[in-house]
Amino acid sequence: MNSRDKIIQNIKKHSPTKIKRETFKLQPTTYENPLETFIQNLKQAGGDITQKPSSIVIKAEFAVAENAAVYINHPKDEDRRIYSFYEEITILLDKNSILNNMHEAYERVKIDEFGIFLSGPSKTADIEQSLVIGAHGAKRLSVLIKGHL
Repeated sequence: MNSRDKIIQNIKKHSPTKIKRETFKLQPTTYENPLETFIQNLKQAGGDITQKPSSIVIKAEFAVAENAAVYINHPKDEDRRIYSFYEEITILLDKNSILNNMHEAYERVKIDEFGIFLSGPSKTADIEQSLVIGAHGAKRLSVLIKGHL
């Protein structure tokens, strides 16, 4: 028996046979006006609302009011680099597809597909807290809300 097999055997020997999954009683936040909450949180994340699209427009499946994230279900045959290589991205969003919270969002996400949540422009900071915008994605992210304004 090799070392790997011995380790696995010990893990199995000392592990409980059945692990009980913990449950939580959460009351997810809901909003009286998810659209306005989404807009407010998008602005706080550094994004904005636009009526004039940029050179690249990406359709969102839905958005989440609590964190201003938009969910994009990315087609398998299209290049994923579009989220990183454009300095300015416009997201096309239907105003009726704004959910309250991530609990509702996870119910809509399909596990067997590639999808991405975006919220505002790309931001990162080093240990000295030097903020860089656009290092890993768009420097500007705007949302064009279909049916709004």
